[in-house]
Amino acid sequence: MASVLLAHFSDPHLPLAGLPTWREWRIKRVLSLISWLSRRRHLHTSVPLAQVMHDIRLCAPDLVALTGDMTNLGLLSEFRAAQRWLQEQSLPPTLLVPGNHEALVREKNQEKRALWAPWLHMADDEKAPGVLIHDHVALIGLNTAVPSPPFLATGKAGRERLEQLADVLKNLGKAGLCRVVLLHHPPVAKLVAKRKGLNDLNVFQDIVRQEGAELVLHGHSHRASFCTIAGTHTPVIGTTSASHIADSPEKAAGWNRIAITAHPSTWGITVQRRALGTDGLMHDCDAPRVYTLHRQPAQTAV
Repeated sequence: MASVLLAHFSDPHLPLAGLPTWREWRIKRVLSLISWLSRRRHLHTSVPLAQVMHDIRLCAPDLVALTGDMTNLGLLSEFRAAQRWLQEQSLPPTLLVPGNHEALVREKNQEKRALWAPWLHMADDEKAPGVLIHDHVALIGLNTAVPSPPFLATGKAGRERLEQLADVLKNLGKAGLCRVVLLHHPPVAKLVAKRKGLNDLNVFQDIVRQEGAELVLHGHSHRASFCTIAGTHTPVIGTTSASHIADSPEKAAGWNRIAITAHPSTWGITVQRRALGTDGLMHDCDAPRVYTLHRQPAQTAV
């Protein structure tokens, strides 16, 4: 059977496009700016990111899943720079979900959302998940990016978004599609510190247990990880920052190459982690992980 090839990358943290305007200064932005100037700009650089993006293009995926943190301070200038960067990449159809750095502080975001509209794939209702479908695969984007106090990077989808996610999962399941959920914050405990965690993690897991999902992708942790939603066979897969220097195998820039094959009664999902080596080249990391999940027969059309 034909496979759909999916590229998953996250947390590119594009170089800072400029300082905040006088209207954009907030305490949390000052703290994040200090962190960027003193440490993080030396860890997240353009060379590793260019290597990752070149590697993705060479693999010619059918779809791209981007799980947030394009920016550092969530400035309007950064949203505009990220828009230009995405346009320059010439990627196949891409679904983007925001990260916590996109919602660093509480402020109006209509203009920012409009800049990224071609990649958010959102309906008129901003609480509804973004959905992108190709052949037998449906990408479903859940926004967990909300402002949090200084020194916290927690996420929350909220009751309304989660209710809509449940409906989308149910409907796409009835259509017989392979449902891939994207969110920035890890939906499994202990992958990040509590101050960076997903506040409604338990509700999200309950929805996946009830309605089903074949794969969950996230960012935020800046580490490659493989686990499952408790009580299910649903794989939960994280990745490192796509722009991190290759100073350690645990954090080196990388992405996930995911092939999803529709067999008569099962989904075959193969995940190959790709990462930047100290030699400046991209490599396969370990053996690919292979998952076999039950496939629901289609009951309705999309």
